[in-house]
Amino acid sequence: MRDLKPRQRQFVQEYLIDFNAAAAARRAGYSVKRADATAHNLLRTTEIAAALQKAMARRAERAERTALDVLRDIRETFLRARDAGDYRSAIRSLELEGKHLGMFAMHNAQRRPLVSVIDFTSGQRRATAGVTADHESPSAAGQPSD
Repeated sequence: MRDLKPRQRQFVQEYLIDFNAAAAARRAGYSVKRADATAHNLLRTTEIAAALQKAMARRAERAERTALDVLRDIRETFLRARDAGDYRSAIRSLELEGKHLGMFAMHNAQRRPLVSVIDFTSGQRRATAGVTADHESPSAAGQPSD
């Protein structure tokens, strides 16, 4: 994060609090009126995206939890909530799973990301359908992507 300006570094730290880009931009000292647009532009900046990825990886290491651990917990919560008839919590679990998998990241750009499925029994991720962000068909749909 050394190549970032001080306010950009602050944005990265603030974003990690709640993953709300507009709120992070406001807390980092950017214009309240332009917080949404500023946040959007900041997240698209290569250096900031790299800093966020690095910071999230460090956080995951400290927590000693993997993405698969989180997805398993979300899935377990979904199943319990659904079985108990708590559909609000069940839908929230599905929403978190979708966000974690990046399914909603590009909805404003009218693009569809590659849809991935994680087999919770083996922990393997595989591409199943959809198109990439560049509107190219996946080269081997149904084949492992990692």
